[in-house]
Amino acid sequence: MALSEYAGRSPRGEEDATVVRVVPHRLWRPGRTRTEPCANCGEEMVLSEEHLLVVVDERGTRTRRYFREESCIREWLDGE
Repeated sequence: MALSEYAGRSPRGEEDATVVRVVPHRLWRPGRTRTEPCANCGEEMVLSEEHLLVVVDERGTRTRRYFREESCIREWLDGE
């Protein structure tokens, strides 16, 4: 599935949240290593390594969520 096809969808159980965009992402900051958990599976990721960034609109507030891979986005949206 193309990443753009996730736009407009809402995760199961979070009807007030809507995916605005999904893009491949790397956060590179010299001398700093930042980690975040995958929003679906909770696995810690180093953000300087490739992952997926999902921008979500929740009642007019946009937030960033980080996912390890596309299968995690599908599980998060479909509640698998």
